[in-house]
Amino acid sequence: MFFPSSKLPQEYGGLGVRQLKEFNLALLGGRGSSWWREIAKIRDGVGGLGSGWFRESVVKRVGNGAETFFWTDPWGRCVGLAETFVGVGGGDVEGVSDLTFELFFSVTLGEAETLIWHKQVPLKVSICAWQLLRDRLPTRKNLVSRGIISPEAHFCVSGCGGIESTQNLFFTCGTFGSLWSVVRFWIGFSSVDHQNPPGHFLQFVSALGERRARRSFMQLIWLACVWVLWNERNNRLFINIAQTVPQMLDKVKLFSLWWLKTANVTLVVN
Repeated sequence: MFFPSSKLPQEYGGLGVRQLKEFNLALLGGRGSSWWREIAKIRDGVGGLGSGWFRESVVKRVGNGAETFFWTDPWGRCVGLAETFVGVGGGDVEGVSDLTFELFFSVTLGEAETLIWHKQVPLKVSICAWQLLRDRLPTRKNLVSRGIISPEAHFCVSGCGGIESTQNLFFTCGTFGSLWSVVRFWIGFSSVDHQNPPGHFLQFVSALGERRARRSFMQLIWLACVWVLWNERNNRLFINIAQTVPQMLDKVKLFSLWWLKTANVTLVVN
């Protein structure tokens, strides 16, 4: 781990460590160091020291993976996987798949949440997308779980026969979910839809490459699709007005054009 002030002299607020790599190796090798044991106690909150603030405040970025250890580094549950699942390859590995999904979801969710706040998109649209990523939208499934409506009323408003969950409403419903395929055809690319909201968003945003302008455009289109789908659901539910998928596509085009023109952006297709 590296802090910018590590190499500064102690009189200037640093640690006075000139050779940081060698110093860390020496500390790791000499686990009997009383200084290092105190630092470890502060890190872990042992004996009331620090209350675990160090672990809670430091984020490790995987990067290229060269300095990251899958089995021994602490992940979502603050311990290494080698400690959590003893006996891999013949022992008890129950729950590994659940933890894998948990780790994947937390990573993709964190990345997706940083991209939904688009400066050319109205704030209410980004808030709607944030609720979608967090499964906080008042879908019928969520309303049932909160005791607001009866379990018999949990079916999708489109009449597809599925339970109106976030995944169903936005991705797997035969009516609402089909909007994504026509949007892909309109833009000119093909892919298999990811059914996990953060994963779907990140996959869609990077579909045309990593160039900043293209990613920004795809972010805007994804947000427009989410907004159109949620409003279509509400229109069908509350005022009994339904539109076809081609009509929803026209709305996506209209919203995206409005938002781009509002910011005085000239869209160049290349």
